Amino acid sequence: MAHASVWLKTGSGTSRPYGHVEYCNKNSADCQAHKIGDLPPARLSVLRDVNRIVNRSIKPMSDIKQFGKRELWTANAKAGDCEDFALSKRRALMARGFRPSHLLLTMARRRGEAHTVLVVRTRDGDFVLDNMRDEVLPVNRTGLGYVKMQSESNSAQWVRITGSTSRLAQAN
Repeated sequence: MAHASVWLKTGSGTSRPYGHVEYCNKNSADCQAHKIGDLPPARLSVLRDVNRIVNRSIKPMSDIKQFGKRELWTANAKAGDCEDFALSKRRALMARGFRPSHLLLTMARRRGEAHTVLVVRTRDGDFVLDNMRDEVLPVNRTGLGYVKMQSESNSAQWVRITGSTSRLAQAN
């Protein structure tokens, strides 16, 4: 696979998804300020393995059906919806040495529907891990409309996505 060489550009702070607020209240260690650090190489084989393993280990199920609630974000779930897959992938990649500042929950639109994915920020570009496909794709090849993502400097905060760039210095 070719390198992405495209990064999502972010703007000002924005509202946090309700499910993420509740998740942070219960999992404060996952929602802290942290050092950004140098961007890592893509490590695509690790990204592909984690994406595939998590996609196969979680049974797709809505929060309404599973919990009787509209939104409930959980990590390492046996069943769940898109944000549960993304949170589980984030934890799995942190266990493999990725920094939280490079693992960004991202809200997007897929065919008009809200959808959450994990964007992995690397020196080779931003890559998307999505529960709808096992393939790990650069952000510009997913067909998603990106709306907002976690801040690199604080996992409890979210920022607007204003476009994309092929120049790393402009990505932040």
